[in-house]
Amino acid sequence: MTEQVQTIPIKIIMVGAMNVGKTSLVTKYATGKIPGQTKTTKNASYVSKHKKVNDFNFEIKLWDTAGQEKYKSLTKLFTKDAKIAILVYSIDNEDSFNSLDDWLKLVKSTNEDNLILAVAGNKSDLASDNTISNERGEEYAKKIGGIFKPTSAMLENGGIEELIDTLFQKYYSTNFNMDQANSLSLTLSMEKSRVKKGGCCGGGAS
Repeated sequence: MTEQVQTIPIKIIMVGAMNVGKTSLVTKYATGKIPGQTKTTKNASYVSKHKKVNDFNFEIKLWDTAGQEKYKSLTKLFTKDAKIAILVYSIDNEDSFNSLDDWLKLVKSTNEDNLILAVAGNKSDLASDNTISNERGEEYAKKIGGIFKPTSAMLENGGIEELIDTLFQKYYSTNFNMDQANSLSLTLSMEKSRVKKGGCCGGGAS
């Protein structure tokens, strides 16, 4: 009888202010296509992709969360047990950049110190309206020990797929050597997979 290979979920949360384009990025990652008009996310939802590396099967769950202040207490519930957090701001919105510290504080309050961090300077297709330079984004990411990436859901090669791949590789190389593999796979598998695309109480965009 062939032994069933265990699927290990990796929860990635995407947080940031309202209208920075989180939902569009999640949709682009899920479909590979430039998304159409999206609705405001009220709570959270996720999409998932499967990846096999060596003897491990992974389910990468990318969560979209609400950016409105009134939903922040609910967003905090959905960020728990994440392995990776992506802080998103819009390059044409200074307030969204200035709010990153608040989002960082939120995700750190619900997760362990080994949380992998990234900063996405979104809407890079709006280069002519660039209020926040890539240098400022890179500097902020360096300050918090994270990875910086310009992204756009409106470009064919918009960066979100590359960013997720980079973050996955960092997570895998940090956690999955031969000595750790068995115990970690058992720990991570405690989060049950649900459906390929799903969530809770979410709308479509943020």
